[in-house]
Amino acid sequence: MNSSFHSSKDSTTTVILLGASTRAAATSVLRAGWTPWCADLFADADLKRIAMVRRIPDDQYPEGLLDALKDAPPGPVMYTGALENRPELIAKIDRPLWGNPPELVRAVRTPMWWTACLQRTHGVRCPAVADQPMATGRWLLKPIKSGGGLGIRPYMGQPFNPRTHFLQEWIEGQPFSAIFLGPGKDDHAFCLGISQQLIGTPWLNARGFQYAGSIDHASAEPGPTALAWHDLGIGLAQFKLRGLFGVDAIVRGGEVWPVEINPRYTASMELMERRYRKPLLALHGGVFENTPAPFFNMPPGPIWGKAILFARQTFTFPERGPWLESLEAGVDLDETEYADIPHVGEIIEQGQPVLTIFASASSTEDCRAKLKEKAQALDRRLWG
Repeated sequence: MNSSFHSSKDSTTTVILLGASTRAAATSVLRAGWTPWCADLFADADLKRIAMVRRIPDDQYPEGLLDALKDAPPGPVMYTGALENRPELIAKIDRPLWGNPPELVRAVRTPMWWTACLQRTHGVRCPAVADQPMATGRWLLKPIKSGGGLGIRPYMGQPFNPRTHFLQEWIEGQPFSAIFLGPGKDDHAFCLGISQQLIGTPWLNARGFQYAGSIDHASAEPGPTALAWHDLGIGLAQFKLRGLFGVDAIVRGGEVWPVEINPRYTASMELMERRYRKPLLALHGGVFENTPAPFFNMPPGPIWGKAILFARQTFTFPERGPWLESLEAGVDLDETEYADIPHVGEIIEQGQPVLTIFASASSTEDCRAKLKEKAQALDRRLWG
């Protein structure tokens, strides 16, 4: 790969990555100058090119991650999505953990608890939540163990099990996500960047509230929205989250309404790394190694976006396509146009993710247009 992709860190350090998909985190590990070792559900072709990877069969996930861990070389462990839904599995990781502990993960994944804390202690406005049917108002019915927006649907008065689902007030606005760095003490969590989310995007064959990608958002100028993100970081400090983590929110005018806390590396972080050519994991690793890395100067670059194309129908992944350039030896991983690339001959079921498309532009609107153009061209190529 292009040598400019690496930082000056010690490349002999191995970071173990566990989760449903680890490709994005693996490239972040490389940016920090370390070596990734991965176990996930896909073991995609581009991940195999840059890392040792163990594919976990669907019927053995997620417990099979712990079996794979036994064969991993020495090194700290990072978990990716959606292991925040499995704090009992995180508790069984017998390696140094570059991530938040299971008891904290369990707490910030309990909607009634974290929303009450933010509202009570710092006056952060949060959507109302309920664990019983509601006769008035507009609500979403959400799984407690959620991932990628799957299973979320408008609440129409149907009964539900409060042990598996909850209601969250529907807030009109635009979906965003933010990247925070938590020092793990009573100090504010630093907002490093925000991105617009692509949710249920038709031109990606996504449905409902399905997460379909992100577009990095230009650093907010001083104003109500920037101040709201800053205030949210102050409120989040009470949870003592450590390292990089994400918050999904609805933005309406100058208001930021947090809807979910993801206490781990998130899918949008690689966009910020591409834009600024800086290794965010240097900051993350420094928190857990008690060797804090200095904040670096980040002059703005082009805006990057990523879009996940979902299968319009069941098909066999072909041998040739525009993604082949992203698999070439020596390619700069900060410039690849495709990622999460399946293996030739793999059967991909209707509605399942096919691959990730990247684009860059000088504005959010132009970046979205480029992503849409590339996705539609690929859709026609794959399914006519």
